[in-house]
Amino acid sequence: MKLFLVRHAEPELMEYSGFPGPKLSASGYKQAEYIASLLMKENIDKIFISDYLRVIETIQPFINIFPGTNIEKIKELREREKESETHDNLVQRVFNWFGINLNKFGNYNVAIFSHCGPINMILQYLDPNHEKLKYPFVCKYGCFTPKGGLWKLSIDSDSKLLEGELYFNKFQNEFEELNCKNGTTGI
Repeated sequence: MKLFLVRHAEPELMEYSGFPGPKLSASGYKQAEYIASLLMKENIDKIFISDYLRVIETIQPFINIFPGTNIEKIKELREREKESETHDNLVQRVFNWFGINLNKFGNYNVAIFSHCGPINMILQYLDPNHEKLKYPFVCKYGCFTPKGGLWKLSIDSDSKLLEGELYFNKFQNEFEELNCKNGTTGI
């Protein structure tokens, strides 16, 4: 199975509060189109997304290419609302959802479109000791995926991580590239 973890593209506003959040910026729309062009080659069977506006807009170019794609909105993939949710609650809700669903993914190629926190939690679930993956990006908030970035992971039949790689969007924000700790991988 292939698992693609996609962080939403760059939003119009960086500071905001509450659901449904900001829409994408002009650069974010370019990032979203680029993500769609990459994923259209991957035979994606199932897609799960957060229901925040910037995530929905990030998946939209893919939907335009494949209008019949089965996409499921999952509240457990929402970002953490700092005002009303603790980090521990975020960890618990994402671990619970992912743990229950990972075995159900079977041999399907699955894409998850979400936010920094849930993607970090899924990576932590699959690679708890950070031994299988290289983490070439960490922003000041501790995100392992830049906005518009994509992890391509291989999972075996026992739901164990085999390998994976982070791909940076060619429309990546310069500020985020400068915060990379070990350089970038281009897609």
